[in-house]
Amino acid sequence: MKKIIVTLAGIVLIAAFAVAIPYFSFSGSELTSPVLKESKTIGLNQWFPQNVLGSATPGVTAYSTPGVTARVTAKAALFIETSTGEVFYSKNIHEKLQIASLVKIMTVLIALENRALDEKLLVSRKATEMEPDEMILLPGEKLTLKELLYGIFLVSANDAAEVLAESTTGSREEFISLMNDKAAQLGMKNTKFVNPTGLDEDSENSYSSAYDLAILSRYVIKHFPVLVDISKTEHVYLEKTFDHQDYDMYSGINLLTTYPGVVGFKTGYTPEAGLTLITLAKKNGHEVLGVMLGSENRREEARELLDYSFKKIGI
Repeated sequence: MKKIIVTLAGIVLIAAFAVAIPYFSFSGSELTSPVLKESKTIGLNQWFPQNVLGSATPGVTAYSTPGVTARVTAKAALFIETSTGEVFYSKNIHEKLQIASLVKIMTVLIALENRALDEKLLVSRKATEMEPDEMILLPGEKLTLKELLYGIFLVSANDAAEVLAESTTGSREEFISLMNDKAAQLGMKNTKFVNPTGLDEDSENSYSSAYDLAILSRYVIKHFPVLVDISKTEHVYLEKTFDHQDYDMYSGINLLTTYPGVVGFKTGYTPEAGLTLITLAKKNGHEVLGVMLGSENRREEARELLDYSFKKIGI
């Protein structure tokens, strides 16, 4: 009887521990609870390129296929199939580089994890002073998170990104801290965020790698598919309401109208970062995600690398 009681107690203890596991994550050598720490980051990443692609990917700087140029000007690039993780092209995928407005993908993720799409956020005067790309928001306006997301994806609005950072948690500094916490949580080891916009700072700049951005992008499109719907929108008109003026915006993602199958996702540019791009394309049930950093001709190179990727699939 004593053995039976001990066995039952052990089973109960194991079951209790199994139930508790989803609520904990490892931080260094400690087992910590986000609930106890009142963490606002949610959802652990379960997909890593290194798990599905093998320990390393070719560090090639050129590719060879009929009708495709032999040189890629992008400093780093990674094109993969999102479901299988098959690599079609890779170059300097772990190099730390400035990423310009691709920072906003993490900004959007933190906002979506903390606010509802229909929740209204207040526009501050400080947010309206952001340049150069902007919705031209006015101080005191209130827009829903979804409306601001259209501004971020269609016109890469820095003022909208600042509204998210100021209004999501109540503190811009806390918001940026959550951005970096989330990067660590997702396994983005070569990434640091210093602001929610990706604009160049006087002291230091945000940076990431093609590999890390592939992790981030794949995570957000799978957990928040509404972002694909928003990013593939070519034009949106937000009617005037009691809370805000009207907004008429057209997408700056040229590939939406020039490459069949492209459904977003985000572009970026600063003088320091150069031309950056994350693109998502779907054909015949296959989904290709491409990341390009520091390109001199991102549109044409993206077109050729997408062609190359789909040819590798057999499409």
